Amino acid sequence: MDATTDELMAIERRLARGTGADYAEVLHPDAVVVVPGAVLDKAACVAAMDHSPGWDDVDLGEARLVRSDDTATVVYRFTGRRGGDSYAATLVSTYVAVDAGWRMLLHQQTPD
Repeated sequence: MDATTDELMAIERRLARGTGADYAEVLHPDAVVVVPGAVLDKAACVAAMDHSPGWDDVDLGEARLVRSDDTATVVYRFTGRRGGDSYAATLVSTYVAVDAGWRMLLHQQTPD
């Protein structure tokens, strides 16, 4: 992996175990988060994460990076376990470079 992929996947790992505060910091003001059954703006995503019980265990697979001048997209496999339930999906996150660093503009989950 290159430095950009490493940096973005570090953000993805943080968010995989994160709270609403983590998402509030990372999401772009115009962010859209597409998860099974919902399309969320930044405020709705932050609120949802504040009420999420979180994962007991997560695995983020090897990432593929698509890059342009000021945007970068990572695509990877995610598996998570919470109690006796598991979730597996392909995740896609697009980030835009701003003065403060990378901010997530679009995130989509495609479950298996």
